Amino acid sequence: MRPLVHLSFLLSITLSATEPSVFGAGDLNSPTPYGLTHEEKLILENKKEIQTVIQKNSAQNAKVETVSERLDGMQGILEGLSQRSNEQTLTLQKLQERVLSDGNASSGVEDLGKQVAANRENIAQFKTLLEELSRVVDEINSNYVSKEQFASLIKQLKVNLPETSVQSPAKMTNTALEKEANRLFGQKQYSEAQKYFEQMVQKKHKVAESLFMIGETQFERKGYKEAVSSYKESASKNEKALYMPTLLLHSGISMEKTGDSATAKAFYQATISKYGGTGAAKEAQERLAKLK
Repeated sequence: MRPLVHLSFLLSITLSATEPSVFGAGDLNSPTPYGLTHEEKLILENKKEIQTVIQKNSAQNAKVETVSERLDGMQGILEGLSQRSNEQTLTLQKLQERVLSDGNASSGVEDLGKQVAANRENIAQFKTLLEELSRVVDEINSNYVSKEQFASLIKQLKVNLPETSVQSPAKMTNTALEKEANRLFGQKQYSEAQKYFEQMVQKKHKVAESLFMIGETQFERKGYKEAVSSYKESASKNEKALYMPTLLLHSGISMEKTGDSATAKAFYQATISKYGGTGAAKEAQERLAKLK
């Protein structure tokens, strides 16, 4: 008989260099978080969405600033050209008056007339550019996230566990919740069943057992890292539950599936040591033999 290996020791075993610690499950600050609860997943999604909005807002601010600077610069040039054109027009009028009395001024009038025409053409071109830039600004503003809109979005991104079923599980009695959760699990509707078990946890009804069943729904859907996290939470609340042999066995299988044979062996050995003679211990023995 192998020496007894206590569960708390097993759950603290670190993974290999290529895998994070079992206790790393649920770390939202990790570059590759895993083993997240439903609420933690919502928080992570919200963090990503907020970051996307922040990046978009910064990009829009930069774009608006750049276009505004161009508009200001071109506006200044246009004003200068307009002033110069007005001055040349006045000069042209005076020369035309002199031509009437002195024919020798005709060449000067012709040259100045060409300059006035050129200035008018430049002004027309600048006006076209200004209209185009104004259109760009309008387009930016139509998609711009204002400070008020941004603040409103942040408020909307508060984490709330949603109503997850047309049967409104939040309004169901604990007994009805448990019955429906087990029915869905029995029919292999694991995603829906998980929502009911999560509602049970939220209502503090059979929390340890509900966490174990959440782990089972994740295990059945091959969400092995998430399952280990749920099993860990369940075991921390009740190490003497009747489902502990299955919890240890499935924790071992989950670790084996993620490629961590060393930790898988530890869980199998714990299952055999603590719950010898059970079906879980028998399967653990068979799996352990294949790993050696």
